[in-house]
Amino acid sequence: MTNPRLKVLVEKYLSNTLTSTERTALMAMLDELPDEQLALLLHNIETPDTYRPEIPENEISDRLDRIKENLFEQSPVRMLNTDKPRKGSSPVLWKALVAACLCAAIGWTLYQWKGQPQEEIQIVEKTDVDPAEPVALITLATGETIRVDSTRVGLIYSKNGLHVYKSEEGEIVYKDSSMVDQEPTYLTIHTPKGGFTKLKLDDGTLVELNAASSIRYPTSFEGDKRDVFVEGEAFFKVQHDKERPFRVHSQKQMIEVLGTSFNLISDEKYAKTTLIEGSVKVVAEGKDYFLKPGQQAVVSDKVVVKDVKASNSVAWKDEKFVFDNSSFKETLKEVENWYDVQMVFFDPDIENVQLSGTVSRNVKLSELLKVLEMNTNYRFEIRERRVLVRRY
Repeated sequence: MTNPRLKVLVEKYLSNTLTSTERTALMAMLDELPDEQLALLLHNIETPDTYRPEIPENEISDRLDRIKENLFEQSPVRMLNTDKPRKGSSPVLWKALVAACLCAAIGWTLYQWKGQPQEEIQIVEKTDVDPAEPVALITLATGETIRVDSTRVGLIYSKNGLHVYKSEEGEIVYKDSSMVDQEPTYLTIHTPKGGFTKLKLDDGTLVELNAASSIRYPTSFEGDKRDVFVEGEAFFKVQHDKERPFRVHSQKQMIEVLGTSFNLISDEKYAKTTLIEGSVKVVAEGKDYFLKPGQQAVVSDKVVVKDVKASNSVAWKDEKFVFDNSSFKETLKEVENWYDVQMVFFDPDIENVQLSGTVSRNVKLSELLKVLEMNTNYRFEIRERRVLVRRY
């Protein structure tokens, strides 16, 4: 018997009312649906007159219209149940055709269509994913964007007195000779999912950005403060200057230091500051919290300061996943950011699995997932940039 929710989702797709979450769920359900059930489902769904696949290329659009007509105007039940399939057809033909239609809306890529609708559709699937690499986007005050990757070393930008370089050590550095009696201009460096970078600020402070993170900072620090703004995860090694405190602003808090090293994770739900050496003051909810090396402040609905193994929080800098009773959800979020993939869960109730161990971040995604499979009750399947997550 066909899942009633699947029928609802297919009908919503045909009327262009699916949300992005529902589209992901629909594709996951279609991946698991037997051919016979798919045929029955299609046979009993009325196609809206207004339905048109949203595809940029006219040629592909026309072909998908023809697929739609064959899918919903012929009897797929009769065709799938024939003793001798037609020449050129396959046992998963109808599933492939529907997947092709849905792929167009979700952003998959359709390749090579030849002949009649009964012929094979070739959908290129990437069976493995490489780990993150040094990639960053620099947004200038003018709105201009510069891409910096592992292939670029030396001067990468020079205009209006601003010079941006990438050192042999992989650090983004800059010089601004236009700052004469002017307010400092701000730069924003963003690392996408699957990317990371290093940079050196005007005062000599070193910053390392993890994947899916950003920092906004002035080309030169003026006055008695050094202020930067961070989202995501970043490690700081702050240059000491007792006359000018260094302040890191994020959604939940502000960190003030003179010279120290610490790791910061900041998103809309919480901020987590782990002190490696020196001392920091965390300002949150109108109160000051002073950390010692090996302590961590977590700011969410309330502020909690606790002792931790500080080296675990900066293991990502050495390209390692370190799990120390880490939650399964947080681990998979790290994996998503590092490999630029999307986790698709077949069961919304994820077990509260606690993981322990160390894995290199330099391995391909399939190798990491094998380790997770051995330590959990879940199995993983890579489909392009999606990872299907199921219970055993």
